[in-house]
This record gives sequence, structure tokens and C-alpha cells, in this order.
Amino acid sequence: SEWQLAGFEGIPLQDYARNGDDILALRYKADSCFLLLSHDGGQTYEDITSSDLIVNDPRNHNVMIRLVQHPDDPNTLLVLSNIWGIYRSTDFGQTWCKLTGDYLTIGSFVGYHPARPEIIYNSGEDDIFEPVINISYDNGQTWDYIYPFWTGDNMAYQIAFNPSNPDRWIFGAYGNMCTTNDNGHTWSLCELNQDARRSSWRQTAYDSDNSNIVYTVSSGKIMCSADDGDSWLTPQTVEAANGGVYDFKQYGDKLLLFTTTDVYEASKAELLTQSSVQDVKHDDAEGSSETYDLQGRRITLPSNGIFIKNGKKVVVK
Repeated sequence: SEWQLAGFEGIPLQDYARNGDDILALRYKADSCFLLLSHDGGQTYEDITSSDLIVNDPRNHNVMIRLVQHPDDPNTLLVLSNIWGIYRSTDFGQTWCKLTGDYLTIGSFVGYHPARPEIIYNSGEDDIFEPVINISYDNGQTWDYIYPFWTGDNMAYQIAFNPSNPDRWIFGAYGNMCTTNDNGHTWSLCELNQDARRSSWRQTAYDSDNSNIVYTVSSGKIMCSADDGDSWLTPQTVEAANGGVYDFKQYGDKLLLFTTTDVYEASKAELLTQSSVQDVKHDDAEGSSETYDLQGRRITLPSNGIFIKNGKKVVVK
């Protein structure tokens, strides 16, 4: 309900990483001064952009668009250039080495598999604007191009990993949600209704308490699944967020929705209650027989209420 400045006053930031009292911040859309290091929470800072990150090419702007931190080693970081690929630092940003060739174009994502950090992914689009994922299964030594099986002007957005099943990944695209059950080697398209197919699903995350529930947001809508992404409930428009929803975080039983100007909150329970199940083919015999309440909690003996079973709402009287 109240916000106050924490540091880096007047500096637009893209990402940051923390290691004890040190904060390394990535400047937003800078083309030469990328990285600012602070030892006092952002009150004072210095430019530590390594010369290894500066590419002198007058034809292209050298913009770093992502900064991510290793899930187990806070000194190990990745940054992603819009055109020059992925760089890694093992000393909290003092020195960098390049991990990849010049793979993906602007607007892509980079990250570690949270349970298997030897797996590094880079999702986005290729030079002819088709969705592509670039994955390393050996900590960046070798890379594989993984092309989802549709073509055309599109992008593979940020990947979410099931915390209970590390082989299960999900990502969104324009008009599509995609899943894999084999660590990214093969992918399947989810069935979405027409409303969902008119949106770009940019950010996706599993529920912090229930790995069967997944959330995803587009520029002005939010959508959820109650069966690990196999089927998706009808998207809900965020009426108050006129500027569009671009990211979200979980806070207890709420979702914090970030726009370009404000932060809004949404109840997880209300999101599930207000959504209606899309008309898709779904064989109950092939699905899970487990039942959940509208807060995503598993129910052994449901009675008197509305519940989620096999991705569908059921009424128990």
C-alpha cells in the first residue's frame, strides 16, 4: 500500500542482482554504461561495465536486456545482449565471458532451470521472426536450437518450470501456450479459446503453493490453469490497468499486477471463481482424479461448493 525509494534514484533499471550488501543493477536501454554496482543498497554506485561487454559496431546498438542470477551461486550472473548473445560472470559482474554466438534478437529471455542450473535457456525469436528456444544442457558449453512447431511472426516468451516436476516446462507466445514433459526437447500446444488466441502471453508462473495451478499475463489480461497448463480458463481483463499488465508477482493469496504506471492486486481465489472453463476437448478418464478448491488446495472429500477437477469446475451439493 505504500512505496518508498530504495536506491538508484533517477536511474531507470531493467534488472538487478543482490549478493549480501552488494547490488548490481542493469540500466534500462543503455548502449554503453550497462552495469552499476552499489555497496550500500543503491545510495551510491559506480559504473563497472566491463570492456568485454562493449561491442563497437556502428550498425547496431549494444543493449543488454536481461540480468539473471544463478539459483545457488550469487556470484554467477548472466546478461543477454539484444544482438550479441549471452555473457557470464563468476565474480558478480567484474569480468565477463561470452557463452554463445549471436543467436536471438531483441525481446528475448534468458534464465537458469531453478532445479537443474546446469540447464540454461534463451527464448525469443530468430532473425525471421519465428519462435525459437536456445537451450544448453551442460552449463553453457554447447547449445541446441529448439523450434516450436508453428511458424510465422511470433515469439517464445519467458519459460516457467513446475517446482514439483522439473521435466515440465511452460511458455507463452502470441495466441499459444506450450508445454514440454522432457526438459524442453519436444513441445505440445495447449488448446485455448478464441479470446486467449488474440493475446501475447508474456509472463508465466506456477502458483507458489500448488504446482497444478499456473498463471500467465498478456498486455491487458490474466489467465490461469488448474491442471498444470493442460487446459486454460477464460482470460480475465484487468479493467483498472489501462496501460496493460506486463508482469506479476505472488504475495500470499494475491497476485501483484505491474503496469507501466501502477501496481494492482488480484485475489487468486476470485480469479479462479470468475473464470469460466473454455470449450475444449478434454477426456476426464485421462486426466487427474484429484479435486481442488478455488484457492488451489487439494480436497479429499469435497462437499457443498464449487471445485476444480480435471481442469473443469464442478458443483458438489
